[in-house]
Amino acid sequence: MNDSEEILLALRGMRFLQDIEDQYLQELAPLAELRKFAPGTVLFREGQSHPNIYLMISGTVALDFRFSGRVLQTVGPGELLGWTPILGQVEMTATARVLELTQAVAIRASQLIALCEHNPRFGFEFMRQTARALSRRLNATKLQLLDVYSQTQPTTPAVGDKAQPIAGAVEEG
Repeated sequence: MNDSEEILLALRGMRFLQDIEDQYLQELAPLAELRKFAPGTVLFREGQSHPNIYLMISGTVALDFRFSGRVLQTVGPGELLGWTPILGQVEMTATARVLELTQAVAIRASQLIALCEHNPRFGFEFMRQTARALSRRLNATKLQLLDVYSQTQPTTPAVGDKAQPIAGAVEEG
C-alpha cells in the first residue's frame, strides 16, 4: 500500500470525517501527508502561527493554555487538531504537545481552504464538522472550569432562590 492509499484509508476511518462523502475524501487525500510524532514533540505553540491542521490517526496530544500551565484537554484518534488556521485566525489558541507516539494526517490549511472554496458542498460539510468539534471542546472546557471554580469559590443561589448569606464571607463590625 502506498502513502496515498494509506492516507485515503485513514481519512475514511476518521470519526471527524464520518459524514463526508467518499468523493470528497478522494479530493482531500492528495493534499495530505502522513506524519509521526514522538512523545514530547511540540506541534505548535499558543500565540504563534502554524500552517497545518491535523487529523489524528493514533496517539494523544495535550492542549494547554498559557494562563493555566496545565493540560486542559487531550485530542485523540479520529479528531481534528489545530483548527485555528482554517478559520482565518493567525495565532494558535493553545500549545499542542505529543503525549505518546502519534500518527496524524497533516494538511496545509491554505490548500484545504482552496478545496473548500472550489467545492462549496465539501467546504460546508467540513466546516460543519469543525463547528461540532469546537462545540465539544467548548463544553469540555466549560465543565473543567466549573470543576475548578466549584473547588475555589463559594456557591451562589440559583436564580429565583432566596439569597442566603455565605457563612464567613462578611464579618459584622
